[in-house]
Amino acid sequence: MTARGRLAPVAHRAGWIAGGLALQLAGLGGPIAYVVTRAKHESIGGLLTVATVRLAWHESVHERKGIALLAAGAIVFALGSVLLARPFVKRRLTLLVAVPLAAACGALILGVAALVVTLVVLISEAGGDVGNLGNIPGGGSGGSSEKNAPPAPPGPAGPGA
Repeated sequence: MTARGRLAPVAHRAGWIAGGLALQLAGLGGPIAYVVTRAKHESIGGLLTVATVRLAWHESVHERKGIALLAAGAIVFALGSVLLARPFVKRRLTLLVAVPLAAACGALILGVAALVVTLVVLISEAGGDVGNLGNIPGGGSGGSSEKNAPPAPPGPAGPGA
């Protein structure tokens, strides 16, 4: 018999851990597969570039289907975290509130860390020049700027010529 608000110990941890990891993988894999599939569909000539993935991600976030898939992935990931934590948590409140909240915060922190690492790599490839990020092959803004445009042909020499 357990006290009110407490959970009984589990007999076999391996099943809980395996189930939790499987759900976390499914929660991450669904949105990733959707964005990659969309990026491959948007690519020109089968070439998958950083700009194509960025475009597919941006479009996914602005569509109902994409938002629903991202939300479902987050919920499945949080459920996987609850299953994974069950053998180690003794209080119901911790399991049902703190663990999903920590899972969501952890996913956000991992996303921010991935962005920071990407920026550091891009800056190192640009030789430390932040203004030169648009000139990295396969990276940058994907648009053309005046400094990337070819020089204008020479015009007539002087006014009235």
